[in-house]
Amino acid sequence: MRRPQAFDRRLAAGLFSLSAIGVLLTAGLTTSPALPIARPDPRAARELVALMRAGEGKSWLITYDFTRTLADGRRLRQVMQDGRSPKLHVLTAGSAMTIETPTRTYSCTLVGAGSACHEETTGPTLPESEVLRVAIAAGAYGVTRQPKATIAGEPARCFRVLATGRGGLPDVGVETDMCLAPDGITLRDRVVRATGDVDERTALDVRRDVSTADVEQLARGFDPERAPGPG
Repeated sequence: MRRPQAFDRRLAAGLFSLSAIGVLLTAGLTTSPALPIARPDPRAARELVALMRAGEGKSWLITYDFTRTLADGRRLRQVMQDGRSPKLHVLTAGSAMTIETPTRTYSCTLVGAGSACHEETTGPTLPESEVLRVAIAAGAYGVTRQPKATIAGEPARCFRVLATGRGGLPDVGVETDMCLAPDGITLRDRVVRATGDVDERTALDVRRDVSTADVEQLARGFDPERAPGPG
């Protein structure tokens, strides 16, 4: 039996690049089906973007329970750790790690007793909030409010982002449900892709106001000898 596909940090965590805007505006390249939307709420869309923007300015260490459910029903479950400071963003899950600095992005994979890292040439990244704002303004997605929730002991405001069939983004899929803390930190999200695969992560533990050294330690825990540092 074929094992579930390897963890893809970009799809799981939603890293957006400048090229995402091009994909969105060339709507003919997407295959997202037209979905019925329960009256998109512009105020909910503005609130969601504002919350995301606020969260992007925070520093944190978050432990998530991450699950990928494939279209055929197979599931891959892993613990994901996400650390962010003004100078560094590190995300690990299983045998994969991504490190982002203001100037470079590295993808690392555990190999034997060590790890192998390579620098990616993805181009400049845009804040997730800005890419989603453009997608909504272009009519590719509509936003509605969902019931509030309590996640990892914290209150959360929840939203549903649905594709309209007029373009789309791979990282948002045909549907994304998001729950954010009042300061904009993502406590839960669930992404349904056109392939039928579903990625979901739920916060188990949240630490705020961490230092770059704290985030560096997350990278060193993956492989102290080979993980690249900030720069």
